[in-house]
Amino acid sequence: MLGPRYGLVQASGLSATHEEYREARDRARVLAFIQRGVDFEEPQRRFVDEVRRWESGVFTADFTTPESLRDAVVRGLHDLALAEQAGPVDEEEMLARGRRRVPRDRGHASASLTVVVAGAPRQQILRPAQLESQELEALLSREALFGAQPIFDRSSGTRASIRDEALVLEQDDRAMLLDELGTVSVTQPPMRRDERGHLGLHVLIEEDIAETIARGLRFAGSVLEEVDARGRITDIVPVVALRKNYLGWLTRAEYERNPNSVPMSHRDEDVEVTLNPPRRPRSAIRLDAETLAEDLTVLLRRRAR
Repeated sequence: MLGPRYGLVQASGLSATHEEYREARDRARVLAFIQRGVDFEEPQRRFVDEVRRWESGVFTADFTTPESLRDAVVRGLHDLALAEQAGPVDEEEMLARGRRRVPRDRGHASASLTVVVAGAPRQQILRPAQLESQELEALLSREALFGAQPIFDRSSGTRASIRDEALVLEQDDRAMLLDELGTVSVTQPPMRRDERGHLGLHVLIEEDIAETIARGLRFAGSVLEEVDARGRITDIVPVVALRKNYLGWLTRAEYERNPNSVPMSHRDEDVEVTLNPPRRPRSAIRLDAETLAEDLTVLLRRRAR
């Protein structure tokens, strides 16, 4: 319960309540109740904003009186019970489902980077008719082209189809997939385009890889916000796959020191990585996308460089 006062600041720089919230949100369900009609202290206002931005908190509500707080708690517990009725979280099933949504078509000549986010508990998020609806296609197209985390090229055309029980939107070198279970797959080129819009040499820059992974994770989070606003999906497993077709892997500093010298890579297999343990709370793909991307990039580099 969050009222107007922030509380005594601890050695961490946060109040005790803020510390407890940060600890709880990564390992448990959190029901947050925020007092309305009061003047928040500035640190408390920032704390409240942080809580409201957390889309996987299961339930967040305002209250003004003890009676409205009672009603909000009852509704929150009811929604929590409904969410838990969907079944247990099976990490192995999530991981297998995420891997199954990595594209296996090797027909395209250039390298590609795919981020898959599989959610749980396993349940139907979209009916088949919803998956084929023009409204959903238009919504996802707008998000991919003009959203906060665009993954498509605005100068290229977009194709839509239903394949393998999933809605697929694609361009020549980019694609996104959404299935009935709320699994999201995002494929992007791992190399930046030059000032003429052309992909550069087939050299992977580590910082660009991390940025591309983070963008894919945040985009998947935006899609889940649209199709599962009620938060039925509470946990996620990210899978990242790199299709091998490049000359080498460098940090940006290494490349800038000697842009004309590129280490050659002779391995031809695709590289696929997950975190350990693979499962994370759904909130992580929005709150900690950069941290997850950094770790996944390191795992990719260990196997691909």
